[in-house]
Amino acid sequence: MVILDAMTLEHRRPPEHAMDAPRIIRLTESDWRTFAQLRLRALADTLGTGDPQYRDEISFTAAQWRRRLRAHAQFAVTIDDRGVGLIGAQRENAVTVYLYSLWLDPSARRRGLGRALVSTAVEWARGERARAVTLRVNTGNAAARGVYEGLGFQVTVAGSPSASSSRTDELVMSLSVD
Repeated sequence: MVILDAMTLEHRRPPEHAMDAPRIIRLTESDWRTFAQLRLRALADTLGTGDPQYRDEISFTAAQWRRRLRAHAQFAVTIDDRGVGLIGAQRENAVTVYLYSLWLDPSARRRGLGRALVSTAVEWARGERARAVTLRVNTGNAAARGVYEGLGFQVTVAGSPSASSSRTDELVMSLSVD
């Protein structure tokens, strides 16, 4: 695994005495098992194991998980080498990065880890020379919306085509990063 500082994305090894401190890592293809476990835990927690998306992804092969890690940046937060959170980021077009699937294990919530994950993904987007970062959030998810607004995201009227939502229970939010 490549270990990343949540704010600067510098590559480094954690000090041995800091193993219980949360760490943000960018998952690579070799981390496909970790990614699969986290993603399936996230889906089970948020949608339930009966949801079609969960049922589809639980049958993914190693090649499918690796392909997803090649296609999108996936960041995980770990505590004591146990994954407790996840966020995905993908190039939407030449100027926009789309964030998706922010999830934290219930035991890891309300500790600032969501903010750290989003901040890491935003810094990655800056490194990719994106001009904006977009996301969707459920209108009833006050905790997530608070994280996004605290980082400067604003509700937009017109999102980009793939991030726009016709669902009335979601808001499109955007952050200028250039």
